[in-house]
Parts: sequence; C-alpha cells; structure tokens
Amino acid sequence: MFEPPKYKYMPDNIPSRPEVRGLEPKKIVELLLGALADEFLAYHQYILTAYALKGPLSEELSEVFKTIAEDELKDHFHKLANRLQDFDVDIPDFRDLWSLSHCKQARLPSDPYDVDGWLRAGLEAEECAIKYYRSIYDTVKDKDPVTEEIIEEILADEVEHYTLFKNLISKTGK
Repeated sequence: MFEPPKYKYMPDNIPSRPEVRGLEPKKIVELLLGALADEFLAYHQYILTAYALKGPLSEELSEVFKTIAEDELKDHFHKLANRLQDFDVDIPDFRDLWSLSHCKQARLPSDPYDVDGWLRAGLEAEECAIKYYRSIYDTVKDKDPVTEEIIEEILADEVEHYTLFKNLISKTGK
C-alpha cells in the first residue's frame, strides 16, 4: 500500500510577531501544536463516545457529547489553527497528532452501557485540557496578548465541559 510522504507543516524559520514580547515564537508554536492535537483527539473521543454509548439516557448523552465534540473541533481547533497560521504553521500531518498531543486520549470503557465510565473519561480529558491550558496561559500571560485571549476563551469552555460532565455523573446516582 502506498503511503504518501508527510506534509511539511512547519516553516524552516518561525517568524516573530510584533505583539509577542519576551517569548520565543518557537515556544508558542510548540504549545499551540500540542493544544491543537489535543483538540482533535478530544473531538475524536467525544464523537466516538456519542456513537458508542448504549442504554438508558444514551440518546440524550449522545447529543451532549456531539455538542462538546463540535466545540472542540469547530471552535477550539479553528482558533488554534488560525493562531498557528500567524506563525506560518499549518495543520500538522494527521500521523503526527498523537505525538504532538499533550493529553492523548482518556481511558475509554469497553462496555458501551457503562455510562458513568464514558462520563469519567470525559472528565479525565477535560481535567487534562484545563491543566494544559492553564500552563499555556501562564507561559503567554503578558507576553503574547493574542494567544493569551484565545487560551482564556478555550479554557472557559473546558471548565464548562468539565462541570457538565461532573453534573451528569452525579445525576446518574453514582
């Protein structure tokens, strides 16, 4: 089987940006690439969950997971991809996403009827995302106002997702 060569998404020299002060563009790009990969993998996890869930409440929970998956891909991923474009960096080759990811993927239950297990996997993913975005925020704060604003917006959404999963687990009685 033919495997195409990997797409070169990184420029040889990452350009500086006028709004960035006191931080190497390469560092910002590394952090953003990790977050971008995480968002794509989170989208995959949540879409997989939406279709894998079975049993009581599965239809309602499936819609919740689909909505959060859309946030991860259509909002967060796009914001990060657009910011990477400011540094002349394209979306990474699909085969590189796992290695670039900081959070990877949460442990998924093998039982499609284990609703709480799927919700706990969502919690685990959001906990990692919150921790990683806080570290990015701490790095770029007062040094890169554009990235700082993007990260603040995404972080607020991740906290909202975490809270939603936490509340859903408590409603199932466990």
